[in-house]
Amino acid sequence: MIVAALKPLCSGVFERLSPAFPAVPFVVRFVVRFLVPVAILVLAACLTVMPVAINSAQAESQPTSWVGDLPIMEGMVIEPELGFAFDSPGGRIVLVFAASGEAEGGVLSFYNSALANLGWTGGDGNWQRGEESLTLAQVDTSVGRLWRIRLSPN
Repeated sequence: MIVAALKPLCSGVFERLSPAFPAVPFVVRFVVRFLVPVAILVLAACLTVMPVAINSAQAESQPTSWVGDLPIMEGMVIEPELGFAFDSPGGRIVLVFAASGEAEGGVLSFYNSALANLGWTGGDGNWQRGEESLTLAQVDTSVGRLWRIRLSPN
């Protein structure tokens, strides 16, 4: 159907060029009549497939927010006034406090999976990657019980 619609457009180009350029070589005719419609079809196919691929990639990545390169579990609410982040001569230090209605097992399961995908080793609240360690624990604060995510040099 698309090819039928494009054929008159592409074949008309050559006929319009012929009076001005009577010696149009075969290569130009081939490009105009065959390669241009094929290129348009390939482009249309790519534009159709790309949104599907982008949506599936977004669906695979569950964290909805990030602090630096640390995933924050969907449903967690960060308490910005309690955390901080800075680089020190010995490495970076990040401290995040977040509230979650999820049970402890669900939170640990999420971070075990998410951090493993990012190259962290360990689990159940303690992970290592290169010269950094990450700990996750529930703590009591002035605003209630929160999850503390701490990234620090080893």
